[in-house]
Amino acid sequence: MHSETIKKPIVQFTDNVNFYFDELIETLFWQDYFGFPDSAFQYVLDMKNYIETNIANLPKYPAPLYFSKYQTGMKYVVYQPNNRTAWYLFFLQEDNKYLICYITNNHFEGQFIR
Repeated sequence: MHSETIKKPIVQFTDNVNFYFDELIETLFWQDYFGFPDSAFQYVLDMKNYIETNIANLPKYPAPLYFSKYQTGMKYVVYQPNNRTAWYLFFLQEDNKYLICYITNNHFEGQFIR
């Protein structure tokens, strides 16, 4: 019996996105979204882990024209950790390789989504 191996997606983040995540941790703590730096760090880590684990199976949408100023030809997926916030992760894809190029949320640029 032939068994097909399912390849785990390869997810990478641009330097700009990694910088954004670092800044987000500080912002979440200093603006009192989380009472402890470790909680803010865990929030961002959970988002990254969710995307790395699930991106291949999540619904993908073509990026609206507005976001082409960051990179052309992107798609995006949605991560919604709670009822208040939806994160939009924009990426380029080649086979099972994903390069996350930009991230935003419904509080900042959500009006440009869908």
